[in-house]
Amino acid sequence: MGRPERPLDSVQDPIGEFASDLRALRSRAGNPSYRRLARSAMFAPSVLSSAASGHRLPSLPVTLAFVAACGGEPTVWERRWRELAAAQGTAPPPEKQDAPPTPPRSPSTVDRTGRAPAAARPAQLPMGTSTFVGRDQALADAARLATHAGPALMISGPIGAGKTTFALRLADELSAALPDGQLYADLSAATSSAAGVVPGFLHALGVPPAYVPDDATSIGLFRTMLAQRRLFVLLENATDERQVRPLLGRSTSSLIVVTSRARLLGLDGVHRIDLGVLTRPESLTLIGRLAGEERIRAELDAADALAELCGDLPLAVSVVGRRIAARPEWTVAGLAGALADAERVMASLSVGDVKVRDIFAAAYRRLTPTARQALHELVAAGATAGGVAASMGIGVDAADELLESLVDSGLLTRADSTGRYGMSALVRAFAMSTPHAAPAPASAAATKPEADTIVSRRMNLGRADLPPRVRANALSFAARGDVLA
Repeated sequence: MGRPERPLDSVQDPIGEFASDLRALRSRAGNPSYRRLARSAMFAPSVLSSAASGHRLPSLPVTLAFVAACGGEPTVWERRWRELAAAQGTAPPPEKQDAPPTPPRSPSTVDRTGRAPAAARPAQLPMGTSTFVGRDQALADAARLATHAGPALMISGPIGAGKTTFALRLADELSAALPDGQLYADLSAATSSAAGVVPGFLHALGVPPAYVPDDATSIGLFRTMLAQRRLFVLLENATDERQVRPLLGRSTSSLIVVTSRARLLGLDGVHRIDLGVLTRPESLTLIGRLAGEERIRAELDAADALAELCGDLPLAVSVVGRRIAARPEWTVAGLAGALADAERVMASLSVGDVKVRDIFAAAYRRLTPTARQALHELVAAGATAGGVAASMGIGVDAADELLESLVDSGLLTRADSTGRYGMSALVRAFAMSTPHAAPAPASAAATKPEADTIVSRRMNLGRADLPPRVRANALSFAARGDVLA
């Protein structure tokens, strides 16, 4: 709580009235101290205090920073400031009116106004690939959405579809439009959160540690800086909406790109690009760029078979292309023969530390036991919710929900027909080579009343007014011990 300010000399003149209203805005924000406001406003406490002193009209950047830090409406205050400045005859030249405050690099570089001579320009994106192939229409759509519809773009798709590669190529395409820097965070860790990545972003943007708030206001400061600059922000491997939603602001000058196997349908106001596999010509082009176009032309039929066995999945196609490049004595037909062996395909799809089996296995481990069972049942029962429902003894709706969770894990794709799903040959081979034991029921002697109790506790679905089909599906899940929250 800030200490009481010296009373204004007068609130009758326009400058005094302006200062009085700034003080009222600060009061409605909880009367934070000027030192605390400085962390968000990026101006020195003395500068902010002077803005509300009533001695003179503060500059527009100071006014807007003060207002934003107190939760006010910048556009309203900017209009008011311009009217007052014009009446006082103190309006700055047009080219300087919209200059945003630049965050200080360090206390030693801050002058009396709390300003720093230049802003940091981060370049955090990882190295992309030199063999990017295809995706022309998707890139054009993404660039159009980013340019005209901003400020957030969601890129989803199955495991190995090349979502990050696509995002990095998009960053190259938009580098001229977003020249103020690039920020990057990998959100794949279960503990990753918006609050965890924001301090690093602020440091990269030139905010010294002493100026970074240690509470939720740091996210507000990050959003403010997004609005003041033209940045490309890549949030890779998001697993749920909560990791992303706090970082999305209303800025139209910066772009946040999110990649995820899940569709994160809970995110509102984002534009979406869904990536699938490559076309066959694109797969052959990628193999040729990696292994040598002459080798591929010499064994074009074998290369075509190789792409088919990889399901045209960019990750797998890239792995086999690099394997061929590393072994000039191999024939393309020889590797295609190895991949045709279902028992050897997973072992064959590895190069260096990139192993397709390990990537599938990591996604598999994150599944619930019942979702794992559904994946294995799908191999035997066919790619329909009805077949899985029959083999697992559950309702079709419940089976459909399980298969939707497998789509969001990146192991399945949705087919054009309702209730049907696509499983690539690689995922099928992985499932067939992965031991699986069906999950044990919550109780071997679970009775219908016991299942009713479980459902009531977990989903509040023990009501008699539920439709019979919904109740039956819920009870079948509860009896298996699944949490359906």
